[in-house]
Amino acid sequence: MAPGTVRAALVRIIPHLCAAAWVMARQGLNRAGRGLLAGIGSNCPVCEGAARAGLLCAACAQAALRQSAARRCPRCALRLGATQAGKHGGLCVDCALHPPAFAHTVTAFDYADPFNTLIARYKGARRHVVASALAQALEQAVRIEAAARVGSAIGPLPIDAVVPVPASRASLKQRGFNPAGELARGMSRRMALRLLRGVLRRRHEGAARQASLMRREREAAALDAYVCARRLDGLRIALVDDVMTTGSTADAAARALLAAGAASVTVWVAARTPRSL
Repeated sequence: MAPGTVRAALVRIIPHLCAAAWVMARQGLNRAGRGLLAGIGSNCPVCEGAARAGLLCAACAQAALRQSAARRCPRCALRLGATQAGKHGGLCVDCALHPPAFAHTVTAFDYADPFNTLIARYKGARRHVVASALAQALEQAVRIEAAARVGSAIGPLPIDAVVPVPASRASLKQRGFNPAGELARGMSRRMALRLLRGVLRRRHEGAARQASLMRREREAAALDAYVCARRLDGLRIALVDDVMTTGSTADAAARALLAAGAASVTVWVAARTPRSL
């Protein structure tokens, strides 16, 4: 092979080899860092009891699991009372009358005491390290539900990739991070799934914050709110958010994902409000 040909081949190959080596080194450093942190004592972000690496203590992890396993609407994870569970095929009234675009929702716990304080610390106090505890609780809920569905007629819901709900520019400026994005990153790492950042985008900025809106206003604000930057043909998506209130945001995001070719959308959310606001 001529020297010029060899040189040209090396010019093309070396950058790819360097990039691959850097990715492997970074992954190794991340694994080493997580292993080191796992051995460091810390306070549970919910009860301040003894925990490890900023995660939930055993008691709070069990409390979250009990909430996750409560009787819920399988579509939107709204907690159902004993009299509601046998009606509408097990769905809540809203999902029975107006089915959302997403197929299923898994939540780690209710947006209520004591876990609402965890969300407040995460978002309001900018403690994005709490994402590890939220991912811990959400992962255990996803895995327990998946195991329960294996022996059912419904079967498990396989997931190919994780997509976070994007934050507005105003929210990013205020908090310095996207709560859903950090949670999605933790879930993709724990579940060994692809993380698709930047795929789902907001169509417009400047709308009022969802937390400041009533139910109908939330639904109206979420209409046509998102668009996908690329095709997702055949992918089974887990849409990740920190809190679900009415489900309007998840519904609008799911519609955008499905329009981009996603085969299905399952919602993974850290907290579900016990009742619509």
